[in-house]
Amino acid sequence: MFKKLVSFSFMISAMLLLTQGAFAAETIYSSENSQQQVQAENREVLAGLEPSSTARSSTYTVTADGVRLRSTPSLSGKVLGLLYNGDLVNAQTGGTDVTADGYVWKNVYSYNHGVWGWIVVDYIEESG
Repeated sequence: MFKKLVSFSFMISAMLLLTQGAFAAETIYSSENSQQQVQAENREVLAGLEPSSTARSSTYTVTADGVRLRSTPSLSGKVLGLLYNGDLVNAQTGGTDVTADGYVWKNVYSYNHGVWGWIVVDYIEESG
């Protein structure tokens, strides 16, 4: 009888541990989603936008080859990647363009590079 009681206790303990692990994984996943949402809102604020879940965006087509996607709206900004004629980028509607180094810059998301960066508006046109 004692062996059955000990076996039953171990089985209950194992079930509780598995259940706690499932909740812990759910909490981590929820935490990661929250962090991604905060990062997205921070990018909107830095781009001069009001954070909202219904933000609108526009798609732009790159019109030249070797266009530099930069980390900051400046010729001295780190180059995050090169864009080529026909590449698509996305920008928030109503975002504030920045004038620096004699150029007007737009904050865009590059599908090719998977990052937000800055591009000179002379090298993009709205696609619709």
